[in-house]
Amino acid sequence: MEKVFLVHNKTTYTYEQLLVDLNKRKVGFAYVYVKDNHPYEVFLAIIHSLLYDYPIEVLDGDFSEKEMSELAIDANAITRINKIEDRFNFYDMDEIVRRIKEIDKGHLTLYTSGTTGRPKKVSHSFLTLTRNVKMHRKFENDVWAFAYNPTHMAGLQVLFQAFLNQNTLIYIFGESMKKVSELLEEYEVTNISATGTFYRNVLPYLQKNTYQMVKRVTFGGEKFDLFLEEKLKAVFPNAKMRNIYASTEAGSLFAAQSDTFEIREEHRQWVKITTQQELCIHRSLLGQSASLSLEDEWFHTGDLVEMIDGTHFKFLSRQSDMINVGGYKVNPLEVENLLVQVPGVIDIVVKSKKNSVTGELLVADVIKSDDADEKELKKEIKQFAATHLQEWKVPRIIKFVDELPITRTGKKVRK
Repeated sequence: MEKVFLVHNKTTYTYEQLLVDLNKRKVGFAYVYVKDNHPYEVFLAIIHSLLYDYPIEVLDGDFSEKEMSELAIDANAITRINKIEDRFNFYDMDEIVRRIKEIDKGHLTLYTSGTTGRPKKVSHSFLTLTRNVKMHRKFENDVWAFAYNPTHMAGLQVLFQAFLNQNTLIYIFGESMKKVSELLEEYEVTNISATGTFYRNVLPYLQKNTYQMVKRVTFGGEKFDLFLEEKLKAVFPNAKMRNIYASTEAGSLFAAQSDTFEIREEHRQWVKITTQQELCIHRSLLGQSASLSLEDEWFHTGDLVEMIDGTHFKFLSRQSDMINVGGYKVNPLEVENLLVQVPGVIDIVVKSKKNSVTGELLVADVIKSDDADEKELKKEIKQFAATHLQEWKVPRIIKFVDELPITRTGKKVRK
């Protein structure tokens, strides 16, 4: 039986097909850009670029002409090609993986999500892209649920973990939440990696069952939520929970079993925390980018953290997410992580609204369960907030919505 590489929209792509497509892909030529909404085509282009060691830029498949123009990308250049001098014929996937690892270069350019400004492009080598990828025979039967945008760093981390171990990917990014349970069971998924937002949205459709075959659940892209972790443990009773800190600029750097990240010994001299509690990373751990602003060789991530000791920290918030209410700084993640515990609340986003008295006030957009009464739930949220939060952290406006806007990378939109 042929080993499955990817399942997308009920279509199966095997490793044998991937091998054939890598061998026949545009004899002697390679595209400079990949811009495609189809994950198989994106993965094929990325693997081919690493195999033949040529640079490639990965664009979101839904980039508009205006967005591309703002990024100084000529729409006509999407079909531009580079000539490949040498072309080989590979006989199995082991040979392909060996060659990619031996070359150990590649030059893959990604774009940041642009949530705090214009997207920036960052180029990575194969080494920085796979810094935390683990290869071992014990992983050979893993089946991954793919719940990220395939053109961004978190998605690429899952791709390489699966591809380098010749695992199967089940594509659930953008899939109807109602179908996820069926896909997990049908393909006997063992590993899931997603944002907290994705887990909260899919959880109501998973809670009718338990999924004994899932052995690892990974969080990434957003602040870890201990309350959500407890809910997921009930659904995935045999799974180890893992928390990953990664960015487009640095790739995957830190990992944790819960909400406390460890700075590994080999990285300690290249990581520092400012007196303002901002996490900074030395340029030696970053990808290459002309648009990254460095201060004395250090990149200021914009992430606020709390140091636990000399080698451990907790993520608090994005600096840009902090809200000023009457002179008090409010971390919206703290408020969200508390109020999502109110029975009947499925998910919540806290954001700011201009106010003539306090400068800003807090607004909470809430997705409620179907059986919750709006009037009663609003009262319970306000009471719970007043009991557990300081006055300036209590949302003044509570709105019920059908869905929360998310970015291309699956994170909540707070602006």
